[in-house]
Amino acid sequence: MSPSAAPRHTTDERFDNDLDLSLLGLGVEYPPFLVGPEALETLANRYYPPSAALKKVLSINRFTGIETRAAIGDVDHPLVNRPHAPSIKELNALFREEGVRLSVNACKKAIREWGGSVEDITHIVSTTCTNSANPGFDHYVVKQLGIRSSVEKILLHGVGCSGGMAAMRAAAHLALGSSYRGKPARVLILACEISSLLVRSELDSINEEQQTRVGVCLFSDCASAAIIGNGVGKENDSAPVYELLGWKHQIIDDTEEDLGFDVDPLGMSVSDSHCFESQSAH
Repeated sequence: MSPSAAPRHTTDERFDNDLDLSLLGLGVEYPPFLVGPEALETLANRYYPPSAALKKVLSINRFTGIETRAAIGDVDHPLVNRPHAPSIKELNALFREEGVRLSVNACKKAIREWGGSVEDITHIVSTTCTNSANPGFDHYVVKQLGIRSSVEKILLHGVGCSGGMAAMRAAAHLALGSSYRGKPARVLILACEISSLLVRSELDSINEEQQTRVGVCLFSDCASAAIIGNGVGKENDSAPVYELLGWKHQIIDDTEEDLGFDVDPLGMSVSDSHCFESQSAH
């Protein structure tokens, strides 16, 4: 991407010229709570016996450099302060409420910066890896935003941490398809994750498997949104925030086992190879 003040024509061989795709609005919504590294230590000491694996994870947690993480609740949230970790059913119900709320607010901010109307949105591309349901969370976001039910929706699955970039790439292809047909495209992109309430299932796994699992030290809760336009009918748009110059996609061979995020009876579970454990030892 490039700031909109950059020249329209680029000679960079990595990208195509004159895609005429712009980011017209951006929005982000954080939940109200901020938790520091001490929150994980508090929950670990409340519910789990000391062990070598837990000691190592807590040591990593103290030195990530992350001062605070956004969360939908504090360290005393009832779902993480019971004898057992919350079930995937309970986490799904909470995401339906909190994830949709965060998403709607992020989308409203992006639409407000764009200056357009929900009536002008032509497509929606959404992504999450911390919820799996049918219909997806995007269905409820669309209803609350008042977007027409005929607007085309795509919910990406199985792309993990790269979901935001994958959603942008998919949205760009949709916009280019509309350009080919001479039609305007205003694509709403949405990403939402709620990771904080997975803390108990991750601590369960550390305790039971005695493995160093660093995911519990890293992730937080947030929703973000953007609007991509294809330049057709742009006289009604505000000045773009960025221009989308192009993209490249590459998968590194034989890395499937390095990092995963899979459905679990207690929500979603981070899986990684021992390369992370060996790196954390240094």
